Amino acid sequence: MTEIDKLRDEHALLVKIVARLEHLIGQPKPPPQLHLFALRYELSSTLIGHLKDQDWVVYPRLLASCDGHVAETARLIIEEMGGLAEAYVEHCEKWSAGAIAADWEGYCSDSRSFLKALTNRIARETRELYPLLERLDRAA
Repeated sequence: MTEIDKLRDEHALLVKIVARLEHLIGQPKPPPQLHLFALRYELSSTLIGHLKDQDWVVYPRLLASCDGHVAETARLIIEEMGGLAEAYVEHCEKWSAGAIAADWEGYCSDSRSFLKALTNRIARETRELYPLLERLDRAA
């Protein structure tokens, strides 16, 4: 499996997890804590690993490209969509089990905002960034 295949598989998995979480936060009352915790853990473990791979391997490679278009596109995406890992950590720290139980609507609203940002990043990377990575692979 190539690096780009792995990244695409992770995007597909993240989209499935997001859909399940969106279903839960669309409910008027919180699900059992263990159910929500398990889903949040699945999202965390998948997302943090994926973002680390991108931030430590993919983006530096693209930024170092001799192809100006590739490097500039990567720079723009980082500027516009960077900080997602930090935003997610803050979200998780803010929304403990007690905080979620005390303010389900607030948690749902905050989660929708984060999930929208995540979904937008996934779409943009799939549409703009991964083709550039493939272009670099073909040129190598």
